[in-house]
Amino acid sequence: MKTEFLLVGQGLCGTWLSYFLEQEKREFIILDPGNLPNASRQAGGLINPVTGRRLVTTWRIDELLPFAHTQYTRLSQLLFTEQEKPRHKLIEERNILQFFAHPDTRVAFEKRVRERSDYLHLPTEPLAETALFNSPQGHGLIQKSCQVRPDLLLSSYKKHLLQQGRLLEKKFEYPQLNATASTHRYEDISFDYLIFCDGIGAHTNTLFDHLPVAPVKGEALILHIPDLPSSYVYKGPLTLIPLDQEGHWWAGSSYEWNFNDSNPSVAYRESTTDTLQQWLSLPFTIVDHWAAIRPGSKERRPFVGMLEQWPTIGFLGGMGTKGCSLAPYFANQLVQHLLHNTPLDPEADLRRFKRN
Repeated sequence: MKTEFLLVGQGLCGTWLSYFLEQEKREFIILDPGNLPNASRQAGGLINPVTGRRLVTTWRIDELLPFAHTQYTRLSQLLFTEQEKPRHKLIEERNILQFFAHPDTRVAFEKRVRERSDYLHLPTEPLAETALFNSPQGHGLIQKSCQVRPDLLLSSYKKHLLQQGRLLEKKFEYPQLNATASTHRYEDISFDYLIFCDGIGAHTNTLFDHLPVAPVKGEALILHIPDLPSSYVYKGPLTLIPLDQEGHWWAGSSYEWNFNDSNPSVAYRESTTDTLQQWLSLPFTIVDHWAAIRPGSKERRPFVGMLEQWPTIGFLGGMGTKGCSLAPYFANQLVQHLLHNTPLDPEADLRRFKRN
């Protein structure tokens, strides 16, 4: 079997990389076992244009946000019929109702409103939904944020790949790789380029052990809150994101650098439940508890590109919590770089890290 590109992993990065290769009419095969935990599937899917207590704009957001909106919309056109499209939205704009934790937070918000009124807004009248929360310090709106449906994206695109015969449901086994100056083969697959998009797999991949990949554990609860309007994403001590199933919400997420396992923890469940009971005035039921390990970067920037010592072997990952916006943008950038020799963003190019 011969292919131009062999991709490892069908998470957000592998999905978007294969999509842009398909748009360029290139041959590719993806290896993905399909039965391992995938942090992308359990993500809340929120693209937030501001971040942190100082409410600074997210890195590259003025480029990332319009690109993401355009590409998710185009991918919907590929994956869904006209009858399915109203029910299967991969992305939709949804404002964030931001509750202030402290008077200083409101002061910071008011200052940033004057600087970035395109993203931030202070309502002149209280919003009806605020009566459902205990938040005496007030609230503001984060505009132009988007909600992505990662699980719908990955499952629908997997079906598309299987129909095309471009997905092999098997785990990549490193001893089966034969890559030399003259040979590029994995088992019976001969390839020109090998690109790893297997997320946390990079942490144990000796080809990329010089990269500061940082595994991060995230946990979230799935809640049933039937009386909470889905008009906003609600952000306070937690983030509440509406799910497809009516009345169901994603509540999270933790961000743990130090952890013992990838399992849901009693401590997170109890602390999140306690926080919800103090913040939310409505009754809720815990439906599920998710946990996953996602590949982060110690410097909070992705890893994109090909190895200097192996120019035919590359990596796309390290997107962390912002994978829904970063993955399409940098997958396209990598494809354009390989096929049309356009430059990679120097802050994301993995060659910024040299092997000793």
